[in-house]
Amino acid sequence: MLPRLLLMRHAKSSWADRTQRDHERPLNKRGERAATAVGEVLYARGFAPDVIWSSDATRTRLTALRLIRAIPGAQQIEYISGFYHASAQNVLSICDDRVEPDQPLMLLGHNPGWGELHHHFTGHYHDYPTGACTVLERKAEGHWLSPASWKFIDLILPRELE
Repeated sequence: MLPRLLLMRHAKSSWADRTQRDHERPLNKRGERAATAVGEVLYARGFAPDVIWSSDATRTRLTALRLIRAIPGAQQIEYISGFYHASAQNVLSICDDRVEPDQPLMLLGHNPGWGELHHHFTGHYHDYPTGACTVLERKAEGHWLSPASWKFIDLILPRELE
């Protein structure tokens, strides 16, 4: 049974090259620092994921790599093309077709879907900025994608780490 679920929006991306496709945009310097800082905070608070299911966009890939460099131990990353600009319902559908992990899992992607996921699991709307990370802990048995199975623990915002 999955003990912890984290939802994270990619860190701040670069718009320096306006000819670059959206899918290929990298992180900017602020995003690089934020992704590393969020990884460090997750590790320090005992919330580090063991498994990351991430969008396959460049900015989410780079966010995931920065996170795992800041977290000691082995983490597994799987890139899921269907997460790219997916709605919360699409993300939940993709996840429902998979086996529930038994290790702490992070879902890493884009808005507006990740802000909608935060609302799905917590019942609260929140401005979900780049680099935001919601931490949920299992409170009850039941379907792993049901909001009733989770308790909100923390919302980590990179601007608070600067």
